[in-house]
Amino acid sequence: MKRHFTLLLLSISTVAVIQSCSTTPQLYRFNTKNKTYTGKLSDSTFMALKHFLTTNTSAILKDTIIIKYDYNNENCWSILDQSEDSYIMGFVTRKKERVTKVLAKRQNISVFGFREPGNNLNKIIKWDNSILIDNSKQLYNLLFREQCTCGNSILVMPDNKFVFIRSDSHSEILELTSKKIEEMLNKK
Repeated sequence: MKRHFTLLLLSISTVAVIQSCSTTPQLYRFNTKNKTYTGKLSDSTFMALKHFLTTNTSAILKDTIIIKYDYNNENCWSILDQSEDSYIMGFVTRKKERVTKVLAKRQNISVFGFREPGNNLNKIIKWDNSILIDNSKQLYNLLFREQCTCGNSILVMPDNKFVFIRSDSHSEILELTSKKIEEMLNKK
């Protein structure tokens, strides 16, 4: 009995050490220096992205691609999860309406919402049926390996240039104007 207790205690201690040493997703705030970055996708990455999107969605790709990616085991919206279901659904509905308005104004863009597979999701993500599940984790491995609290977003232009926003909880990427995108790309 004493041996079993010692083994149990050792197992719990090992798990606690592993948990405490594992990295937690970084949270980038509005003024954080490294919240956004720009670059250019390689031709092979760009083609793989386009192939993934055309085979995994029913959308016809436009010139510019915007993707919001959320992660499993996320706690960004945990406080909201305690609210009434109708209140949470209001957030989901308003987000969908916002995307629809952006698509109506900017007809040269394709907007996608994806999430990592799993069941430990906040209700605002879980209940949004417009968010597609990256079951194969291809998109994750292609562009979204760096997990940040509240998910990440990317805007990819036809010339393979991109703007990446870490911890994009409110889909700020949808509000970027062509002028702002140009400023970000030209910033050294």
